[in-house]
Amino acid sequence: MWDETYQNVELKARSETTFITSDVLKEKIDPILIFLIVVFSSIMIVAAFKLKIFSLWAEFLQSSLFLKISTYPLFLSALFIIGGLLFRTFLWLRYKPLSVKEGEKVLWPVISVIMPAFNEEELVEKSIDSIFASDYPADKLEVISINDGSKDDTFSGMLRAKEKYGSKLKVINFEKNLGKRKALYAGLKKSRGEVIVTVDTDSKIEKSALKNLVIPLVKDQKTGAVAGRVEVLNEKQNLLTRMLAIRYSLSFNFGRAYQSVYGAVFCCPGALTAYRRNVLMTFIHDWVNQTFLKTSCTYGEDRALTTCILKAGYMTRFQSNAMVFTEVPKTFNRMNKMYLRWTRSYIRESVLFARFMFSDYRGKNKWLPIFDFFFLNILHPFHLFSLVLIIYSFAVNPIFILRHIAFLVIAAFFLSLYYLRAEKSLNFLYGIPYALITAFCLWWIVPYAALTMRNRSWMTR
Repeated sequence: MWDETYQNVELKARSETTFITSDVLKEKIDPILIFLIVVFSSIMIVAAFKLKIFSLWAEFLQSSLFLKISTYPLFLSALFIIGGLLFRTFLWLRYKPLSVKEGEKVLWPVISVIMPAFNEEELVEKSIDSIFASDYPADKLEVISINDGSKDDTFSGMLRAKEKYGSKLKVINFEKNLGKRKALYAGLKKSRGEVIVTVDTDSKIEKSALKNLVIPLVKDQKTGAVAGRVEVLNEKQNLLTRMLAIRYSLSFNFGRAYQSVYGAVFCCPGALTAYRRNVLMTFIHDWVNQTFLKTSCTYGEDRALTTCILKAGYMTRFQSNAMVFTEVPKTFNRMNKMYLRWTRSYIRESVLFARFMFSDYRGKNKWLPIFDFFFLNILHPFHLFSLVLIIYSFAVNPIFILRHIAFLVIAAFFLSLYYLRAEKSLNFLYGIPYALITAFCLWWIVPYAALTMRNRSWMTR
C-alpha cells in the first residue's frame, strides 16, 4: 500500500475521488459550496424548529431547579459557539496560501530537514527518498536523520539511504530511546540551515512541499514558523481511516487555515513544519528540558515549539499547498491513544498560552487569538454538559434523544461541507458517522487526559 501511494501521492487533487470533472463547474464550485453552507445552516435552524428541539429543551430545562439554573450557562455557551463558528468561517473564506508568481525571483534559504525515527524500518528509507525527490535547490538542502534507539532495522534503512545520498544526508544513532525532543535537539545542533524543517519518518512529502513551506518565512520576517498540510496516507484502509481523513482535513484546511489569517496557528505539526532557526535558538534549551506539574514533558513537542514561537512575538502560519502524507491509526484503540497524547499536550499548552496571551507579546492581531482560545476551550465543557443533559433527558422523554441524534446528523452534514469545499470529494459523507462517534464515544478523552497529565508515555512504544 505504501509503494502504491508513494508513487501517486504527488497529485495535489485526489482524482480518483473527485466527482467534479467539468472545468466550468470547477471554476464555480467555490461560490456554490459557500452557498450550500449558508443554505444548510438555515436548514439546521428550520430542522431544530420542526423537530421541536428548542421547545423540548425549554420544557426539559424547566422540569427542576437544577435544570432551570443550567439554562443560562448552556444558552450563553451555545450563542458563543454559534458566533465563534460564523466568525471562524469568515476568516476561513479569507485564507489563501502564499505562492511565488511566475518569473518572481526568490532567494531560497539553506534548509535542514530533521527526521527523527523510532521503529520505522518499513518507511524510513522511502520517507528520506521523498525529501531528496523534492524540487528544492539541492545545494541548499541537507537532511539529518536520527535513529532514536529503534529496536528494528530502522538504522539499517538510514545507512542504505546514506549510501545513496552521501554527505547530503547526516545520520545520528542513539543507542537507546531518548525521546523525540532529544532527537530533534540533536539534529538541530548538527544542522547548518537558517530554516529548520521537521518531517516525520512515517510520512511522504509532496514534491513542491519544501518550497511552498518556506515562502512565508522568505516574505515575512515576523513569521517564525509555518505549518504544512497533513493528509492521510492510508485513507482507504478501512472505515476508521476514511473518517480520520475528514478529521485531518477539517483540522488543517479549516482550523489552521482560519488561524493563519491572524497569524496564530496554535499547533504547527511535527509531520511537516518550517522554523526560523534564529528564533528556535532563543528558547531551545528550555524547550528540550520542559517540565509541567514537575514532570518532564515527552509528547507534544510540536505544540510546545509553537507556543514558544508565539510567546516570542512571532507569527505562525499555515500553507495548504505544502503537503505531507502520513499514516493514521487503523484501529479504534490506537486512535484513542493518539487523541489522549494530543489532548494532554493541548491542555498543557493552553495553560501556558493563557499565562501570556494578555501580555504585550505581539504588536498586532493579539485579540483574535484570545477570542479563538476561549471559543476552543468552551467546546469541551459544553460537549460534556450537553451530553449529560441529553442522556438524563432520555429517562424523561425517550423521543428527546432520538430527535437530537437526527439533528446531530444534519449538523454533521453541515460541518462536512467545509471538507467538501477543500477536497471536492464525496468522501465528505464520512464526516457524519465521525461526528456521532465523537459526540457519544470520545467524550471521555478530555477529562481523562486532564486527570492523567503526569503520564509521560507515548502509549505506542
